[in-house]
Amino acid sequence: MAGTRPHELRHTYATRLRHDGADLDQIRKLLGHDSLDTARRYFLASDEEITARVDRALGY
Repeated sequence: MAGTRPHELRHTYATRLRHDGADLDQIRKLLGHDSLDTARRYFLASDEEITARVDRALGY
């Protein structure tokens, strides 16, 4: 994991929590954020996630 930064680990942790069904407030608490707006960034879908969702919906 050479070159991995602490923020990347936090982001991966939060993203995996989101994918496993954690809600925004749970992620906020687990990451120690005071504001829901700060934790909300983990709920923005990447282009890859959007493409995968469309592919699944179309049966690809």
